[in-house]
Amino acid sequence: MRRFLIALSASLSLFAAPKDLSSFNAKFVQTITDDNGKTIRYSGELWAAKPQNALWVYHKPIRKSVYVNAQKVTVIEPAIEQVTLRTLDNEIDFLAIVQKAQPLGEGRYAATLKGQKYTVTFKNDVLASISYIDGFDNNVVILFNDQKQNKPIEPSRFKPLVPADYDILKG
Repeated sequence: MRRFLIALSASLSLFAAPKDLSSFNAKFVQTITDDNGKTIRYSGELWAAKPQNALWVYHKPIRKSVYVNAQKVTVIEPAIEQVTLRTLDNEIDFLAIVQKAQPLGEGRYAATLKGQKYTVTFKNDVLASISYIDGFDNNVVILFNDQKQNKPIEPSRFKPLVPADYDILKG
């Protein structure tokens, strides 16, 4: 009986992992590979918190910050002194993907959000990666490291600071 309870507890924690994620912070490497095998690699850091806040700070190969707050997305690009404002339609709602993920087995989960299919991977109950095929048939893989799950994140982190002299585009 004891073994059964331990096994049940372990399997429940495996299946509960995505649902229990209320905040997340990690460094990431995002690799995008087109159908010709050409690859571009981005790196940076991500902060995300419920209900629908995320900040993707890209460091390489270009610097930019992508703020997601509810249905608004603000992209700040210092290299071209530009800010783009748009709705969430085409952006990744990070925590919604993780929360909708259904178990496939061995730490792998599948999620579909707005018609887009994602594969979510956990290692030792820690989010390790998200992968998907984008609207241009590119293979996108986002690998996380130095992860911190369910730790408090200051809400002010998700408020974009738009420099007054930047061009603002609405899209």
